[in-house]
Amino acid sequence: MKILLRHHCRIAASLIIFQLNVVCQHAMARPFVLNNIETATYRGEGGIRGKVTTSDGQPAEFATVVLDNQKVVPVKKDGSFSFNNLTAGTYKLAISFMGQASQEKIVVVKDGETADVSFTLTASSKALNEVSIIGDKYTITSKKQSNSVARLPLKYLENPQVYSVVDKELIREQMSVTLDESFRNVPGAAPAKTGAGIPAFFSRGFVTNDNLRNGMATFTRTTIDLAVVERVEAIKGPSSTLFGASMVSFGGLVNYITKKPFAQTAGEVSFTQGSYDLSRIAADFNTPLNNEHSLLFRANVAYQKENSFQDQGQGQTIVIAPSISYQVNDRFILRLDADMQRYNGTSSSAWIVSPGINAKSYDQLKLDYKSSLIDNSFSSKMFTNNIFLQAEYKISDQWTSTTNYAWATGGYNNMYYFNLTWLSDTTIARSIGVYAPDELGRKHFQQNFNGDFKIGNMRNRLVVGFDFMDQYRNLKYNMLQLDVVNTLHATNDVRVETVNDRLGTISSPATSTRQYSYGAYFSDVLNFTDNFLVMASLRADYFDNKGSRNNLTKVTSGNYNQAALSPKFGLIYQPVLKRVSIFANYMNGFKNIGNTVQPDGSVSSFKPQQANQLEGGVKLDLLNSKLAATISYYDIQISNSTRPEIKDSLVFTVQDGTQESKGLEVEVIGNPLPGLNIIASYGYNENKYKKAAANLIGKRTVGAPANVGNVWISYSLLKGAAKGLGFGAGAMYVGDAYYDPANTFTLPSYTTVDATIFYNTPQYRIGIKGNNLTGEKYWVSDGFYARPQKRGNFLVSLALKF
Repeated sequence: MKILLRHHCRIAASLIIFQLNVVCQHAMARPFVLNNIETATYRGEGGIRGKVTTSDGQPAEFATVVLDNQKVVPVKKDGSFSFNNLTAGTYKLAISFMGQASQEKIVVVKDGETADVSFTLTASSKALNEVSIIGDKYTITSKKQSNSVARLPLKYLENPQVYSVVDKELIREQMSVTLDESFRNVPGAAPAKTGAGIPAFFSRGFVTNDNLRNGMATFTRTTIDLAVVERVEAIKGPSSTLFGASMVSFGGLVNYITKKPFAQTAGEVSFTQGSYDLSRIAADFNTPLNNEHSLLFRANVAYQKENSFQDQGQGQTIVIAPSISYQVNDRFILRLDADMQRYNGTSSSAWIVSPGINAKSYDQLKLDYKSSLIDNSFSSKMFTNNIFLQAEYKISDQWTSTTNYAWATGGYNNMYYFNLTWLSDTTIARSIGVYAPDELGRKHFQQNFNGDFKIGNMRNRLVVGFDFMDQYRNLKYNMLQLDVVNTLHATNDVRVETVNDRLGTISSPATSTRQYSYGAYFSDVLNFTDNFLVMASLRADYFDNKGSRNNLTKVTSGNYNQAALSPKFGLIYQPVLKRVSIFANYMNGFKNIGNTVQPDGSVSSFKPQQANQLEGGVKLDLLNSKLAATISYYDIQISNSTRPEIKDSLVFTVQDGTQESKGLEVEVIGNPLPGLNIIASYGYNENKYKKAAANLIGKRTVGAPANVGNVWISYSLLKGAAKGLGFGAGAMYVGDAYYDPANTFTLPSYTTVDATIFYNTPQYRIGIKGNNLTGEKYWVSDGFYARPQKRGNFLVSLALKF
């Protein structure tokens, strides 16, 4: 293990170099080919011309024609296209349109002649007009297919797991700018915030507060700006089999897919202003870097400044995200992308309730909703960096190798956050946590081999892979008690200079922690028939925690290691092929638990905590993908939890705790009429401790609401003088949740209503959005802290496209 640890970067480099050597040898052995068709140079007297029409005979404007996977031209208004100056030879033409399956034809060009070719799309002009104006956000068959969820190219109806997708068109329509804003579209998801304000949500009774990026590790210490995001995938249930234990919760995980380069020059610049002095500018630029369109570049940047809705609070965000891809040949592609996000401003207050108060919910406490009790002088510096490298090589028609490497860092440099603890209904103890500094990092290497082959007449789709993660944290932290204030009287001023003077007199230890994890896994989807599929998966995982080292005492403590197996099984039966899918799954998740020093001086070693889910339901894709739905019921059993037990008047920690989370989730996506789109969902969850500390038995987990529902409806005009004009409106309901383990204090339920009006054309887009139009007062929590949220606010945006 130690040898592997010392050389994990060399392993990643060696595999990529090996793939490059294979490609080079392959290229030297024969001419460069695309699908066994030799690529011609684009010099000569011949040419290709043609026309692309819809199923009802109308020109397919805005379609794209690609010649030999290299040269790209758009289809003109009359449906025509052409390629000139071609030498004699054989060429491959591919026609594509957003949301439509690509079509290909082989064309032979003779010396000095122009070949004629035509394409007819399967969709009508009315359908394509709808896609060109409002996008393809509700088409479940095209948008829900994901290579990340199962690490296999499965269609949604073929996957026995439940997941939701929020794509760029829906994000744009709702004028969302941060990752947590997209969560309102995820069934059963209640938005939350971590202690430092990192985006999180409750799913199936558990908080999900870490995020994956392109299926790989991150270490987020800022919000995630949607300027870099193509789509958001919310994967439901315990998912350790393919994703390990470090970054997933038992309720699921969030995987956001970043924007990738494409083979055309295009871009967009947008400017947004809004309530609370919000100003934002963002730009997206894409271009090929060579004539063959094999080297592609894309860059996204954003800058945002906003003040708080409360009397103190402000922040600035800067995002830079370059991405490049290189198609070496028809078998090999390299991808490299990065994003750097910086936040400079105040951290939102973290509210805590003590047992001594009489109020039973946050809305009963006596404090002006706009009062923050902080000061703008406490400006924090927070950063997140991600770099992702991928080498994908097609070994044969049946097998593909994918090598991924992700390097993620995040941290705080003099980050201050206020802890505001209610001692009574009118008194608050103010303290401040100071991270100076806090640096975190993850290096994640992953190798996957994907196969698509037959055994007899049965199709197998198989992934075999292994991964290695190295994660660390270097932390210097202090918690300072400030004062006690009375909400009925004037509040004393507090300044950052006072806090820094006190910190200068304290000798603070810095602690360094490091963990390594090693995993190997496989997952196979076997088609017994076209209608009946079986998934079987297994992971073997080894976790090595090197402990925490105190730089003052030079003492390391807390080191331990654990091994775990994580199986996963699924069944799919489609009584109506590609339309109705009945599914069932068993899924496993685990969490590593460290050793504990007992009160008698003994040390107890524990097993990983386990989550086992049974789920069943139905997925529908009806009316030619105009109506899609998912209905599922799940039951998650938690075992190997630790709990306190009194023995001989001493409190020991034992590992026999249990917990159950069960519930129902429903998602409906519809496009019943041209231009009219609907997305609606509902989630019910019952999460209770079964065997636990005496005061927890039968209680609900903190922060997790029983009921969550949302709906979003939009309509766009598809013809006439006002073509492109659209309207959208939606609501989200989050039920009561308990704030304390004893279930005596409540985070009150809330309903927010949003609406938008927009005008969208191929050249520009204008949008106006109102959020929380009823001015609802509400609080969100990660199960420990609570935070008040914005009341009614507005945004106005202009985007120019080219």
